[in-house]
Amino acid sequence: MPSRRNKGYSIVEVVLVVVILAIIGTVAGPRFFDNSAFEERGYYDELVSALRYAQKVAVASGCRVQVNVAPASYTLSQQSALAGHCDPTDSSYPLPVLLPTGEPVNGTAPGGTTTAPALILVYTPLGQTNLAANQSLTIGSRSLVIQADSGLVVTP
Repeated sequence: MPSRRNKGYSIVEVVLVVVILAIIGTVAGPRFFDNSAFEERGYYDELVSALRYAQKVAVASGCRVQVNVAPASYTLSQQSALAGHCDPTDSSYPLPVLLPTGEPVNGTAPGGTTTAPALILVYTPLGQTNLAANQSLTIGSRSLVIQADSGLVVTP
């Protein structure tokens, strides 16, 4: 009689493979699906762009632009107009700076991302800031420097 060979896997082999895959999935899975680093980088890039946009709006409009950077958000606002020009006596900055789409420029940090230190700076019509010295901002694990004299935002 010819010998009969078994074909396929036993139930023990299948269960063992499933258990090993479950352990690997439990340990390695969250690393593939954690996007907090991407969200942090996105917020960092967004804040850098907002700072640069604030400087450009100040230069283009001739009106001072205030940037309020809080630990979990930022907003841009501008002086009010007086007879078609900026009101130099206005220190309240009541007007939101608008994007070309008409939306105000502001943002909120993703969960777990904070900005330090909190900062209020003003860009002048010459693109300079009201800062006494260069200011370093830390956004999560990244940082940038705002140069006081030129308003330039320097990123690594």
